[in-house]
Amino acid sequence: MKAVRLHRYHERPSVDEVPEPAIKGPLDVLVRIGAAGLCRTDLHIYEGQWEHLTHPQLPFTLGHENAGWVEEVGSAVSNLAAGDTVILHPHITCGLCRYCRAGNEMHCTSSRFPGVDGTDGGMANYLLTDARSVVKLDPSLQPADVAALADAGLTAYHAVKKALPLLYPGTTALIIGAGGLGHIGVQALKAMSAATVIVLDRNQAALDLVRGYGPNHTVLADDGAAQKILDLTDGQGAEVVFDFVAEQGAEALGWNLTGRGGSH
Repeated sequence: MKAVRLHRYHERPSVDEVPEPAIKGPLDVLVRIGAAGLCRTDLHIYEGQWEHLTHPQLPFTLGHENAGWVEEVGSAVSNLAAGDTVILHPHITCGLCRYCRAGNEMHCTSSRFPGVDGTDGGMANYLLTDARSVVKLDPSLQPADVAALADAGLTAYHAVKKALPLLYPGTTALIIGAGGLGHIGVQALKAMSAATVIVLDRNQAALDLVRGYGPNHTVLADDGAAQKILDLTDGQGAEVVFDFVAEQGAEALGWNLTGRGGSH
């Protein structure tokens, strides 16, 4: 099969012919990939920024935002069948360690991260994963329409869900960055909270897009943006700031616009 593989940092990945993965364990699931998203994290991996965190053995197949169809399942898999439309949680976890049992799967002691830690990812014809990481979808959904939700959608939703106890009626949530993460964060906030939502971005087209998702205010990130947001919050700043940019000055701006006793 074909796979997009990283051989050396700072060198363009190549499309290689590699063997198809095969079911080995009772809970394994082989997925025929219908779509694999390209994430900014992939660029960070290419630049070697994750090397000291995950120590991957090169080469490996990239791709951690994956969706497709079940090709084959292991002998103990009872919730999936060949042909099912699925999206894949990017993190393979055991479900048994104390972190998994407490709902903190990101700290799983035996986790694997396809496309990130050296485990082969989904920029290929097939991906081998675990039944615990496979989410069955309505068959009418197309993988290309939902693959990015496996990371971009999950990240934004997770941040909003954690902040919900702080976002009671009358509070303000500021989203910095209306791009691939931020526009999903806006939708999650409007669906799950009663907070006033302000969106800040330097790209007018991005602001025009998120207006359709119902934020209360959109602010163009120009020289007067900070004052505009302070004016919208009676000079207090926001109770919760979601920074979906975190570079080029956005991180400092976020702290400065976080209100007294607020959460960033």
